[in-house]
Amino acid sequence: MPIVSLKVLPLGVGTSASRYIARVVALLEAHGYKPMVTPDTTVIQVNDLSEVGRIVKMVHDELYSMGVMRIVTIVMVDDRRDMEERAPDQLVQSVLAKMAEEKEKIRKEIHGVM
Repeated sequence: MPIVSLKVLPLGVGTSASRYIARVVALLEAHGYKPMVTPDTTVIQVNDLSEVGRIVKMVHDELYSMGVMRIVTIVMVDDRRDMEERAPDQLVQSVLAKMAEEKEKIRKEIHGVM
């Protein structure tokens, strides 16, 4: 299942967009998605790429209803076909485990040098 990163930028609303992003996340959850919020994107997993356009339209319509007059949305899609795609949180856990291994290797290398 494709993983989609959405960077939604409501323009003209001041320096803080957290109210709008919180609304987007709540909207995605209400439609059955499990959004993962990062400092600059919201990541979801979709069943089919055809959902992406509908999601972007839904998000824009919601933000327009909140008075936002201009929205820039950046979409990045990871669509892997060579194996079953894992959920975003599983991918993060995999990277964290590899990071722990690399930290241990580095610690041993540095300890051996110093």
